Amino acid sequence: MSITSEVIILFLVVLVGALCRRLGFFTDETIRGTTQIVVNITLPCLTIFNMQRPFAMDVLRNFLLTLALSIALILVSIGGALLLFQNRPHSKRAVLANLEGFSNCGFMGYPIILAINPDWMIYAVAYNIAFTFISWTIGVSLYRGRENMSLRRALLNPNLISALIGFVLFCLSITLPSILSETLSLIGGLTTPLSMLLIGTRVCGVHLRDFRDIDFHLAAVLRLIALPLLIYAAMRPFPIAPAVAGTVFILTAMPSGTMTAMQAELYGGDSVFAARAIAYSTLLSLITVPVMSLLL
Repeated sequence: MSITSEVIILFLVVLVGALCRRLGFFTDETIRGTTQIVVNITLPCLTIFNMQRPFAMDVLRNFLLTLALSIALILVSIGGALLLFQNRPHSKRAVLANLEGFSNCGFMGYPIILAINPDWMIYAVAYNIAFTFISWTIGVSLYRGRENMSLRRALLNPNLISALIGFVLFCLSITLPSILSETLSLIGGLTTPLSMLLIGTRVCGVHLRDFRDIDFHLAAVLRLIALPLLIYAAMRPFPIAPAVAGTVFILTAMPSGTMTAMQAELYGGDSVFAARAIAYSTLLSLITVPVMSLLL
């Protein structure tokens, strides 16, 4: 089955999630509970399971390269957005910078990477490490300054902890007992269907009449088209491993991360704008992500 077909299948699951929301099967309470399960349980299990592989120096080099590229990409995206939107009110400008800097690389990106090539998952974990660390330090500082920065909060994030556990196991070539490994696989396997169903519940709430503000469209175009194409063009002249280039490119092509809306609510950003912008970019990604996957 082609990459495009795999991606389309995932987005059909998104549509099922939207239908479930419309029919009332997904309530606000159900969505919150399911989100907590995915973020705190299934995603960490999936991370550790997919880093279970014999140590190889080339994989380690590519992992560190992916991490470095991801950090640079996120920081440049944030800086560019701050310059581009410098005339916006502070609460909205901080949200726009976060929307451009942080894609939905875990919740939505992991399932897409698994559909494209499961061997790329270890590099998706590297991208997610960069995302988690920067979002809970520099990302939150954009709202009300350095007092919001919390190294402790970043380091205690379940996804960062699971990534570090998986990385140590990989570097030491430690293979988990088959019973434990199969348990992680079974629980982690829930991530893809649950994540895509939850994304469907967010898409369901989009009403195009709400998006008269040009910034909604500009933020979506930058996030879904301009940034991935720029990173694609920037990596082409260099001898970067296809797995690394493909992972960074496709995770950059994901819609804006849901973390931005939560942080905007917590730290005084324009949370209404953030929630609507994320929903809008997620809806448009049903078209853009399958198209972007054709470049792989």
